[in-house]
Amino acid sequence: MNEQRYRAVIGWFQAHPAARRALYLVSRGAVAAVYLLYAVLLFWLAVWYRERLLPSVVVPAVIFWAGSALRTRINRPRPYTALGYRPLFPKAETGRSMPSRHCFSAAAIAVTAWHCSGPLGAVLTVLAVLIAASRVVTGVHYISDVLAGLAFGAGTALVGWQLFGLLLPTML
Repeated sequence: MNEQRYRAVIGWFQAHPAARRALYLVSRGAVAAVYLLYAVLLFWLAVWYRERLLPSVVVPAVIFWAGSALRTRINRPRPYTALGYRPLFPKAETGRSMPSRHCFSAAAIAVTAWHCSGPLGAVLTVLAVLIAASRVVTGVHYISDVLAGLAFGAGTALVGWQLFGLLLPTML
């Protein structure tokens, strides 16, 4: 999206307070739901499937660390910084836009959930897509930031689970 489109989308939400509140709830609620469901998954694994607990903690944690380091290295300016507008929900951060941390974290957690529970993985995948869309609509990320975040999180989580399967085949 370009500056004009960002301004138009943000302007529409500012002119429609109910839609703005709903977007805020979806944006914050989807993130909270991902972390809550992840905590429930880890608890469930700790009680019933301990052999899957280690990769379910390690894979997302390594992705969070690696993705955070990558975005610091890239240090892409946020669209509101580069294009000169105010995002719908103001942020102080001006850089580290690529890849989106919310997106790569949600995607890594969704892939982890798929390895443990298909239905939970499906729910978390939908939440990851909602998070990605909300990050663009609120004006804090470019579309390429969220797509890169989803791809990085999901791709590296798939590789991480494969590595655990190769290194510790009795665990999975």
